[in-house]
Amino acid sequence: MISIRKRGDSYQYCFDVGKVNSKRKQITKCGFKTKNEALVAGQKAYNEFINGGISQESQMTYADYLDYWMEEYFEINYKYSTAKRYKESFETVKKELGAYKLCNITPYILNKALLKLYQKSQTKDSLRNYQKVIKSSLRDAASYFGFIKYDPAGDLQIPRVLSFDSKKIIQGTYLL
Repeated sequence: MISIRKRGDSYQYCFDVGKVNSKRKQITKCGFKTKNEALVAGQKAYNEFINGGISQESQMTYADYLDYWMEEYFEINYKYSTAKRYKESFETVKKELGAYKLCNITPYILNKALLKLYQKSQTKDSLRNYQKVIKSSLRDAASYFGFIKYDPAGDLQIPRVLSFDSKKIIQGTYLL
């Protein structure tokens, strides 16, 4: 429950976040000129606290976000040749991660997807391109667009033990 009160010439909102060591903890902020401004800001802060900072845009799937990112950011800010190379990797990345919502993507899910992409890829360069698409798209979702609070792909790396020999051993079978 959000409460609004007047402090001097300005208004403040306040809401409880729980008890820690038998002490009541609250989130407050003041400095609003009108009671309505304080109420709107308080409701926004309370919803963010309750939902863990999940916005409406973070509910879109990763496949939808990749399309949006390509149109609104990538094609404008990068060279044509880079955009063309990334577009070639999009379909494969969408098949692997496209069904996940932006807010549900974790580093664990990304590492699993990267290992699956390794099994499908022919060269280390193609795997690097998949990694670049994932890292740069999620970095921009967090920092540029603000759709998610943190970048889950910040530490995503290609495992060093992966080899790209002519023979791959996958689950006990040899592929030529």
